Amino acid sequence: MIWQGVVIVMMVDRVVISQQVLDEILDHAAQSWPMECCGLLIGRTNAPDGGLDSDETVCEMNISRIVVSGNVADDPAMTFEIDPGLLLRTHRAVRDRGEEIIGCYHSHPNGNILPSRTDLERAEQAGFLWLIAGSTPEGVKDWALYRRIPLHDRDAGPRGFRPCQCRVV
Repeated sequence: MIWQGVVIVMMVDRVVISQQVLDEILDHAAQSWPMECCGLLIGRTNAPDGGLDSDETVCEMNISRIVVSGNVADDPAMTFEIDPGLLLRTHRAVRDRGEEIIGCYHSHPNGNILPSRTDLERAEQAGFLWLIAGSTPEGVKDWALYRRIPLHDRDAGPRGFRPCQCRVV
């Protein structure tokens, strides 16, 4: 698409997660209530090569498994922090297996599935997926998937999240 002489390429995310992996996340969130749970989303990304052949560029991501982390935050009822040692070990392990850490997940014990101000402040990695499960005393009622924008560190623009469509298989 061209708008006022500028080529605009729309990025479309196609994210796939198995029902089994999603159930693991939602169970973790329900069992952790009233604390926030957290973990890593492991998978593969088939990112575009940057070509501008069309007005739409598709980035396909497949969440194949999770790595559960203990919440090491000072106040795990209000926020989450993934264990730094686990994060380092997981980076090494996925590299050896040809996988990637493509995102993280956590729960909001107030049932809200929108990213919080704290989430936005801590969302350092451009393009990272954030799955948020809304947990309550009765369990998890809803969840949502977001992608941190801008998608690349070199991109200008304010930091934020955009909702992602996720196909559960």
